[in-house]
Amino acid sequence: MHDDTEAFARAVAANAGGLLTVPAGRCVLSDTIVISKPIKIEGVGLGSQIYGRNDKTLFLLKEVKGVVMRDLYLGSASSAAGVSLIELDRSHHNEISGVTMLGGYYGVHLAGALLNTFNGLRSGVNIRGFFAPVSEGNHYWVFAERRDPYAANANTFIAPALEGGKNGVYVRDQPRASCTGCLRGGEGSVTIVGGTIEGVRGGTALTLDRTFLASNITGVHFEANTQDVAIIDSANVRLTSITSLGGPGGSGDGGIRVTGLNGGQFVRNIQISDSVVQQFFAEPNVRRLQLQNIVTDLQCTSPDNGALAPFITPPAPFDPSVVYANIGHNCT
Repeated sequence: MHDDTEAFARAVAANAGGLLTVPAGRCVLSDTIVISKPIKIEGVGLGSQIYGRNDKTLFLLKEVKGVVMRDLYLGSASSAAGVSLIELDRSHHNEISGVTMLGGYYGVHLAGALLNTFNGLRSGVNIRGFFAPVSEGNHYWVFAERRDPYAANANTFIAPALEGGKNGVYVRDQPRASCTGCLRGGEGSVTIVGGTIEGVRGGTALTLDRTFLASNITGVHFEANTQDVAIIDSANVRLTSITSLGGPGGSGDGGIRVTGLNGGQFVRNIQISDSVVQQFFAEPNVRRLQLQNIVTDLQCTSPDNGALAPFITPPAPFDPSVVYANIGHNCT
């Protein structure tokens, strides 16, 4: 198989600050393309196929702002730990649009990356058509974490279509290295508007782990996942107008879980409203939880056609700061 690494790296360097057009065709890389200056890399869509044949990250945005990547089909032969299709290392204010992903351990790895926008990010599981064998072992389509001094904050995903793989979007944080003895102190946040995360088997479609800054998930469809949403030791999360169907066939197994250490004592300010939620579970130390305008039990399987258990656990408010309002079955 031919190797285009050197030519591609030269083209990136030559077009720094300008436009690099990737025509329809096959591009094979054996090493990482490092981008450290603003550049626009634009393909023509699914025909612009860039393939990583080794255990190497495909594109590394290194402490850079203003990069635009559009209309590319990225694939990797490797699912080795740490291999990314796109890694943003402390890189901010970048735009990724119309990119399709297959393979890699991470699709997108946000390492201390802030204020980036992803428009129409897709997995290629149900698209296929890649010219070379691509790994089937993707662990995370999107993984966001702290890389000191920055948490992964305020990244926005518009209408993602992430299907298959082991985990969908995973955002986590932890105290700064200088915060000796801190139990929390993480920041971390994400905004997702529209789209779907489905068919994630073995992991979770959306995980917020020790995040604190406000996260907003609106209009997202979750279906046929081992777990739809996990909120773990996180605060200030709003899910609105979502559909959470849980396992295959809308079984509800693995819907939304709000959990954490010591029964969720660090979990606060969680709101789920105006949504279809086939199954919900919260631990007893969660506070300032709101469930409002929720439809559950889509198959009307409850024996008494009205009790919320086992779909909402616990089935009634367990603390004065917990609000359950207008929660009901999809039944007569």
